[in-house]
Amino acid sequence: MSDIERLRVVATVAHTHSISEAARVHGVAQSTVTRSVAAVEAHVGFPLFRRGVAGAQLEVGARPAIALIERIVGGFDELRTLGGDRPEAFRLAHRADLQLPAHLESTMIRWNREHTPHAEEVILDDPIAALLAGEVEIAMVLRSGPGNEDLETRVVKAMRTSRVELVNLPDPPAEMAEFLLRV
Repeated sequence: MSDIERLRVVATVAHTHSISEAARVHGVAQSTVTRSVAAVEAHVGFPLFRRGVAGAQLEVGARPAIALIERIVGGFDELRTLGGDRPEAFRLAHRADLQLPAHLESTMIRWNREHTPHAEEVILDDPIAALLAGEVEIAMVLRSGPGNEDLETRVVKAMRTSRVELVNLPDPPAEMAEFLLRV
């Protein structure tokens, strides 16, 4: 497993708080996830997770390291978009501090197994600006009020005072529209 793949696995453990769920998401054995976490922890020089009955919880002080790992993975994804030989995909951008809801992550995994273009997660500081600049096709944002009327939105998680929304430009390509219907 490459270093970037190990970082992806660690980011998934941080999102799901589960070694077994990360293994399922990445299609690898739990032992592979455990070895990936151990390798990254050895590299950073301190433990990232406490493992226990409640799953893999972040160690005190590990959040900045996880945020950096997510930025590295996002930066690597951005680099891949510069190459002309990358597979056709639509990109879903969000900030590092806004995790994908579990059902959205599961939808992306199922979609990518069965469809092309694939849905790719990209972590950026300003997903809406990236959407408006044409750098990504979908932005995921946390809102507590009205959004931009020129953009289409789909609520993926509603909370008491806010909601997580997927935002895209009007009239998306057919494949992306089908993906959005499955969310």
